[in-house]
Amino acid sequence: MEYFDMRKMSVNLWRNAAGETREICTFPPAKRDFYWRASITSIAANGEFSLFPGMERIVTLLEGGEMFLESADRFNHTLKPLQPFSFAADLVVKAKLTAGQMSMDFNIMTRLDVCKAKVRIAERTFT
Repeated sequence: MEYFDMRKMSVNLWRNAAGETREICTFPPAKRDFYWRASITSIAANGEFSLFPGMERIVTLLEGGEMFLESADRFNHTLKPLQPFSFAADLVVKAKLTAGQMSMDFNIMTRLDVCKAKVRIAERTFT
């Protein structure tokens, strides 16, 4: 297990200015066309997720109020803390923050033709 300090991670601002991403790790490293990526995102305003064709996204709310996710005729989902939710990253998905609260999420994105991920919440403390 590897420890990382969010305060020391580089921050990438989103094009729509609604949030920012802190990349934990990517494989292959330093590649834009990654097979998988783990990151922490901070969402400060309502908006759309970036599109990543051929990818699956698993998002898990870590902090903040619930977030409502909507994708046209595909789904309406209320993201609750520590409950992973997956969807195709090439769908237009709108995120709406509840009570205007900022949220922090853990994200895993995988390239569907290469790998698959699963996020589970640990029910004990690891040291």
